[in-house]
Amino acid sequence: MPKTLHLTLTYHWWDEISVGRKTAEYRRFTEDWRKRLNGLQRGDFVVFHRGYTGRTLTQRIKDIRVITGWDLPNEVYDYFGKPNEEKFFEIRFSQE
Repeated sequence: MPKTLHLTLTYHWWDEISVGRKTAEYRRFTEDWRKRLNGLQRGDFVVFHRGYTGRTLTQRIKDIRVITGWDLPNEVYDYFGKPNEEKFFEIRFSQE
């Protein structure tokens, strides 16, 4: 049975996903996120909530990997305050 991860996003990031420009979501590599992502795998679902509205998008997870701040896309890198050596979870998903 596939698992489902729910993520609340700002309108900007939700819109980027909805038009297909963003195909991965990023979260800091913390104990809380390790627990939340534990056991998720390819084929599970991620449901993106547009703020605290009723609008959602559902995508299938392609993979989850750990990257450094250097590997973040430019706009995301700036959003996180140029984190350089910090680690992040990259949750890649397929557009469906």
